[in-house]
Amino acid sequence: MKPRALVIDDDAAIIREVEDILDSLDHVCDAVGDQDAARKLLAADKYAYVLLDLEIPVKPGKLCRIQNGINLLNQIRETPGMETVPIIVMTGRGNDSPDLAVAVLKKGAVDYVKKPFDRDKLDRAIQEAQAKRATAGSGASTKAKPQKLTPFKDGRREMVIREDSVKICGIEVWRATYQPDMRKILIRLSQKEGGGYVRVSGPKLMKELNRCESNPVGRPIKTFCDNASQRLAQHRNLDCGRYDIIARGGGGYHFTEWMDVRIAGESEPQKADPAPAAKRADTASGLVLNDRQKWILEQIDNGRHISQKDVIAHFRREKNASTIKRDLKQLRDSGHIKTHEDGYYTHTQNKES
Repeated sequence: MKPRALVIDDDAAIIREVEDILDSLDHVCDAVGDQDAARKLLAADKYAYVLLDLEIPVKPGKLCRIQNGINLLNQIRETPGMETVPIIVMTGRGNDSPDLAVAVLKKGAVDYVKKPFDRDKLDRAIQEAQAKRATAGSGASTKAKPQKLTPFKDGRREMVIREDSVKICGIEVWRATYQPDMRKILIRLSQKEGGGYVRVSGPKLMKELNRCESNPVGRPIKTFCDNASQRLAQHRNLDCGRYDIIARGGGGYHFTEWMDVRIAGESEPQKADPAPAAKRADTASGLVLNDRQKWILEQIDNGRHISQKDVIAHFRREKNASTIKRDLKQLRDSGHIKTHEDGYYTHTQNKES
């Protein structure tokens, strides 16, 4: 018997395209355009998988909302006999976001495919879902649990930059045929400065890339991070926020501290070496310095007059103010720094009259 799919989409052109794809796979389908019609079919029949557009109306002619599709996703998972059936979410490019992709995967969808469909993307999503279900056993009676995603920042994450592609955690997140400037941006940000990755302002990056004011560098960086977030959620069960790969603020765009960036052909990841002040500090007391504390000591070493306000501003995208204040207190209590009468920090060994 041919696999039967339930296709839920209110766009007649998309329905025709999906029907052609399923016909090519030798599958059959029932197609509906609203939440109410889908519920009726779910109660009357069983399906091998579901293709669900999120932005659908409750009934024909009513308002289309993404939340309607999310509600239906929950209802499908609660329908007897449909607990383990693969659900592939389809969404228009204007509505997709890494947060939405993560949300539907957490609710039990197995994949997230953008419309218009990119070559064989939908075909592969269907085939992969069918293969996984066959491997797991089609007779499983336990209810499928939503995927539990691991926070991206909970461990070291490797990025490999190649001539024609970029991979994070082994998953391809960029190809040279799309956003050609992105490779140059990533290589620039992978450079080391002091005890961490270099921080480069948007205007400086634009100047280095010869981009005009109407083509800001933030646009490709945002698109790159959004795409990476979606793919890491789909293929590695990683919950990656928009600023978990490349952060901004405190001096410009920069790789986060948990990223290990390697350019293909180089043997080791582009990790920053500890600065002289940080090395001394590690042996000067029992305090184990974190990357923020090392950075603070490096700035003092380089003659910068930084205050608590400067440090908080530098790390505001990564840590809250209370965490930064705790870092500074540990440095003072352990004897690494002191506060100058003018309000900035100095090394305790640099006694000033």
